Amino acid sequence: MGFEHVAGVGTRIWRWSRTSGTQPRLLHAGKAAAAAVIAWFIARHVPGVAAEYPYYAPLGAVVAMQTTVFAGIRSGVQTLLGIALGIVIAGFTMWVGDPGFLAVALAVGIGVLVGGFRVLGEGSSWVSTAALFVLLVGGAHAEGYSLGYLVQMAVGVVVGLLVNFLVFPPLHFWDAEHRIDAVNEVLADHLEGLANVLDEGKRDEKAWDRQQDRLDRAIADVRSRVSIAHESRRLNPRGALRGSRARLQKDGARFRALERVAWYTTDLTELVARSGPVSEGLGRPDPAFAGPLAAAMRQLACMIRGECPEEAGDDAIADVERALDASRENPSHVAVTSAALVALRGIVESERRATDDLDTRTGPTAFGHPRG
Repeated sequence: MGFEHVAGVGTRIWRWSRTSGTQPRLLHAGKAAAAAVIAWFIARHVPGVAAEYPYYAPLGAVVAMQTTVFAGIRSGVQTLLGIALGIVIAGFTMWVGDPGFLAVALAVGIGVLVGGFRVLGEGSSWVSTAALFVLLVGGAHAEGYSLGYLVQMAVGVVVGLLVNFLVFPPLHFWDAEHRIDAVNEVLADHLEGLANVLDEGKRDEKAWDRQQDRLDRAIADVRSRVSIAHESRRLNPRGALRGSRARLQKDGARFRALERVAWYTTDLTELVARSGPVSEGLGRPDPAFAGPLAAAMRQLACMIRGECPEEAGDDAIADVERALDASRENPSHVAVTSAALVALRGIVESERRATDDLDTRTGPTAFGHPRG
């Protein structure tokens, strides 16, 4: 019994460390530390004047140790380009006159202007930084310092890229999939809140603005994570593993479907949680429709969480359609309810696409059974 308890706690800690992102952060930190140490060791054996500046190599290793292999290459190249441009700018300002207030002003001013080119990316801030280092730290030995600075940074960048490429190069599939599941929960909460508005007849536009902002931020976060997952496969030897391409395609399809769910949910918010633009009554469904609509939204929230079968969403929408077919009055209410039905049907179909044919166990669970 004691062993089972310890094993259960260990399993929960393991899952938490994975879903919270602790595992990849620990691995990334360990790789960065190892790359910095290796770069420091190599830098002390570099021939020539560069051996006098070994402390720049660990810095270069850290610069290249990005969350994806491709991002590390991009960051390393952009940083080295920015440093080279900064050295050129420092040389120009020293040619204009002796290092002093004017030279510092020129170096920073020109460095910031040159760093504004988008092609430099992360190397933009290094232009003015390198120019200042050469002027103020290099001083009378600016030529040797510039060479040592650039060479040692390059040594560190190469070491960082090799460590990131050879030691468990990161693939961020799990993070993207976990975030997609988190959006499901946000969407379900949103729909349940809409159902409460229909039941209680109370609206709080500020509260819905906050809820909509939460949904928008969740969607933007997932879009970023899915993009990182796609980038993590580029130039990554693990990206050639069987199933990685299909997994990315499914994650992308799930996200696009969830985006559509979010769009339809936003339409529902405008129809249900706010009064209409013309009068207090317009935009508020008739009580005959409010009950079935609220029930349908709760059923869809249950379906999105994976706690109810997909057919339950269809059945709930059918109840709203029957209520609508039985009505011959209140055209404005009928119009609002019809528009709400379009959004409800869009949510069901989009959610079905988001969870259809999943080949992983990271998605929402079907009723009683894991999806996949």
